[in-house]
Amino acid sequence: MAAVDDNPSIELCAENFNIICEDPGSVVRNYFGDEQYCCDTSFFGGNNPLEPWVGYVIILGFGLVFGLFTVGLVYIDWKLLRTKATSEWFNTAGRTIKTGLTASVIVSQWTWAATLLQSSNVAFRFGISGPFWYAAGATVQVILFSILAVQVKRRAPTCHTFLEIIRARWGKIAHIVFMIFGFITNIIVTSMLILGGSAVVNALTGIDTDVASILIPLGVIVYTLAGGLKATFVASYFNTAVILISLCIFAFLTYATFPELGSAGAVYDRLQYVVTIEPVEDNRDGSYLTMYSLRGFMFGLTNIVGNFGTVFVDQAYWQSAIAATPTASWKGYILGGLCWFSIPFTLATSLGLAANALSLPVTFAEAGAGLVPPATATHMMGTGGSLLILIMLFMAVTSTGAAEQIAVSSLISYDIFRTYAKPEATGKQIIRVSRICIALYGIFSGCLGIALNHIGISLGWLYLFMGVLIGSAVVPVALSICWKGANGTGAVIAAITGMLGALAVWLGFGSSFEGGVTIDNLGRDEVMLAGNLVAIGLSAIIVIGYSLWRPENCDWETTTKQIPLIEEDPNAHLTQATEEEMTSALKWIMIWGIGLSLVLVVVWPLLTLPLPVFTSGYWTFWVVLSILWGLLATIAMVILPVYESKSAVLGVLSCGKVVTKERKAYLDSLAEQEKLQDAVNSFDEVEAQEVDPVDDVSFES
Repeated sequence: MAAVDDNPSIELCAENFNIICEDPGSVVRNYFGDEQYCCDTSFFGGNNPLEPWVGYVIILGFGLVFGLFTVGLVYIDWKLLRTKATSEWFNTAGRTIKTGLTASVIVSQWTWAATLLQSSNVAFRFGISGPFWYAAGATVQVILFSILAVQVKRRAPTCHTFLEIIRARWGKIAHIVFMIFGFITNIIVTSMLILGGSAVVNALTGIDTDVASILIPLGVIVYTLAGGLKATFVASYFNTAVILISLCIFAFLTYATFPELGSAGAVYDRLQYVVTIEPVEDNRDGSYLTMYSLRGFMFGLTNIVGNFGTVFVDQAYWQSAIAATPTASWKGYILGGLCWFSIPFTLATSLGLAANALSLPVTFAEAGAGLVPPATATHMMGTGGSLLILIMLFMAVTSTGAAEQIAVSSLISYDIFRTYAKPEATGKQIIRVSRICIALYGIFSGCLGIALNHIGISLGWLYLFMGVLIGSAVVPVALSICWKGANGTGAVIAAITGMLGALAVWLGFGSSFEGGVTIDNLGRDEVMLAGNLVAIGLSAIIVIGYSLWRPENCDWETTTKQIPLIEEDPNAHLTQATEEEMTSALKWIMIWGIGLSLVLVVVWPLLTLPLPVFTSGYWTFWVVLSILWGLLATIAMVILPVYESKSAVLGVLSCGKVVTKERKAYLDSLAEQEKLQDAVNSFDEVEAQEVDPVDDVSFES
């Protein structure tokens, strides 16, 4: 940022409005002389656009109503559509989720508070490279995970968690080590949700951050407790729809209707003027409109490494693959990844860059806390914008929070309780333990948010740090289901050594700056990048090298046949035809998944390099592309899940009277099973009554 003493916004205020700032040295920015921000030292500055009661209504009232509505839909599914509520159904949603809903769930689960908030922060700091690297750097993981989703269906069709696969193949020690990484991942993701959510709730409504941290998880607990994984999936659809529709509203407002902006050209001219006063550090010509951004590129690399950890080592994404039908498992991840791309890309290209084009007095501390989107939305729409951002944030937090709650409950229920505490556990006991874990983890996450707020850890800091802790588990976990030669001992050594090496480099590099080991020094872009690269790179070298030295020869019998179901689930077993289809799909997804990933992180950036700084025409194309991507994603995620589930929708709307042939066949088979069971029970009762008492007495005598 330009030196404050040279800040021309002070002169503009004094000249245009005859106002003298009491403390000119503390004025942030107001390069277009907006009277309402004259002499402001920050955007919010303790003034909240919404009343506290609005925050309580959304967090508690709206959360409770939404939770009850979701539970009601699941109850109808049980009663009218006669879905059996077994432990398999509770934790895997019956393995019947289709492509559209799978994609919608992926979009919802991958839309964290950071997705809405941190993406605009990097746009605010680095310009257009920020939204691009946030979107591309966190989309490739979801697309590539489709390969693992196919392998799960082929090689571990009866599993409930990814740790069951590791235990079946590599044994107890590996199981415990990667369980620790799994829990660390869940805790980090949940922490970011609470940090981002509480900061925005506090800024917009004035509710204390500690109170917000406790209240935010409560609404999630309601429907997750009652409905399990299926409830979180139903909720995810509505969350995704609201977020994407809101995204489109903000995009059109920024580039079509808002008087101060209203077009790509107007935003372009304003950004060009701002950089003459406040050039962007380490960007070509100090411009916001260039992909030649050193800081943006460093963020992109850190983003790619860190997000591999939070997808590949997060049970939430594995359980979505487990819950999907075989064909939907890989299609859903590709479609979901491409649709999710629009959320950080379109939203941050709108709200993030608009904050600079409007020269809003947002401080770097406010930006680091994720307050760029609420600041821009509040400026453009007033209290309506604040309310819409708050609702979007609530949707993102509750959806991902629910996924994390049931992910943790699944790990505890299957990988601790069933594996070590009570191997003969029944389905009812598994559900009971799952529900207890959901409630306890919801409370724990609120307490964790309070602790991090008081330590002074920001959303942006934690987002960059996550790869340092969990990046070393990525390659070993992926190889556990993809490479028969992967060695379990090498995987354990790689994960532990990679994490320790990353922490050593991170702490050592951070201590080399003035002030030594501080939160600020450890949060520097180059320090975080070094730690992330060591975590994933060192681990990959060790596990691959060790496995080539001492390869295993896994025939996959251990994972396909030695992970038992608690209750029978016909959808957990692949037919011969389906298995052949999945084998064929794997070849297709290997080509297209890797190809799409290379296009996003290599080809696309290279195509922008001939233009060191975007021209007005190219910038307009960039804006149109971002808006179109957002519109297409919205249409796909709102319509496709409903279309694919039309039989269930018709059944609910008609109170079970109208069903498709597919649903009728299912109900008929269910009725036949019940008749057969009734016949068996009746036969047992008759047989018990037909004992001859005379013969019995004679025998006794």
